Amino acid sequence: MQPAEQHTAVLPVRGQVQLHVLPEPAALAAATAQRFSQWLSPVEHKRWQRLRLEADRQRFLLARALVRSVLGTCVQQAPESLQFVCNHYGKPELLQPAATPEQTLKFNLSHTRGLLVLAVTAADEIGVDVESITREAEMLALAERYFAASEVAMLRAADPLQLHELFFRLWTLKEAYVKARGLGLQLGLDSFAIGLGRNSTPALLHAEDDDIARWSYFSIAHADVFRIAVAVSAPTASLQLNEVHLF
Repeated sequence: MQPAEQHTAVLPVRGQVQLHVLPEPAALAAATAQRFSQWLSPVEHKRWQRLRLEADRQRFLLARALVRSVLGTCVQQAPESLQFVCNHYGKPELLQPAATPEQTLKFNLSHTRGLLVLAVTAADEIGVDVESITREAEMLALAERYFAASEVAMLRAADPLQLHELFFRLWTLKEAYVKARGLGLQLGLDSFAIGLGRNSTPALLHAEDDDIARWSYFSIAHADVFRIAVAVSAPTASLQLNEVHLF
């Protein structure tokens, strides 16, 4: 993985993954919020207006601004001109009528309090998840309820001092894979298993109705507070981490 760079969004080639990271400010300036709101589609604008909590409104606006800014730069279009469609399970895709299959951008967004992340690649399916590792969780109870048996065994065998980090590493990797598959809640978290091999390299150990050899994974600690995971349907892939500055 390359070190973090300033906001660089160019059209990636197959096998390249761009991970764009945007820290969430305490508050958006009114002029910035106004500028971002002008990028929204009518449907997005209605969703934004329906949100009652200011924190939710800001995060929604930042998320759409991040997606539209990065993808617009990739395809050399204005952010407000981009159009999206959703698959049967609600996963959004960018409309690119003139793009070849190899040039078709694939993307996925995740956010938590304090950080938004966008993963972008070409042609391959992609998923990203970010979680704050500072939050408390009943880790073993959650794992026993949702994870595969081999993952539960891994957590039970872990050093207690490493359990917290290991849980969030597995959780984000599993969420990233689910999001990459684009099947929503139809894909159960216990229907596949992820292992951590030599040097803690993540790999898909088994999955129902899927070829485990076609996936690459990345797991990243960010700012000592967040764990980010990316899953991409390419046997070999590289990752570039970009710090985004929108305001």
